[in-house]
Amino acid sequence: MVLKNEKGQTAVEYILLMVVATSLALTFYNSRRFKEIFGNDGKLGARIKTQTESAFRHGYSSNQADIAPGNRDVSVHPTYSDQAAGTTRFFGPRRNYP
Repeated sequence: MVLKNEKGQTAVEYILLMVVATSLALTFYNSRRFKEIFGNDGKLGARIKTQTESAFRHGYSSNQADIAPGNRDVSVHPTYSDQAAGTTRFFGPRRNYP
């Protein structure tokens, strides 16, 4: 038997290809290793959260050493005070309020 009409073969092949690609993607997405890195409590998300919170609080991007619990004194932080000049980066009124 010779089939002369093969119009649907390409569509079937693309559907099967999409099914295989989707199943591979879902297998990778649901893996333990993927969730360990990118999941709700993943390493990457925790690192980005810590750096973002530190940059928001201190005014510059930091690394893990800058956000250690011992470095919480913001009165000597480089974005707050200039130790050489003995001034802060905040401004106030030129004259005292009446």
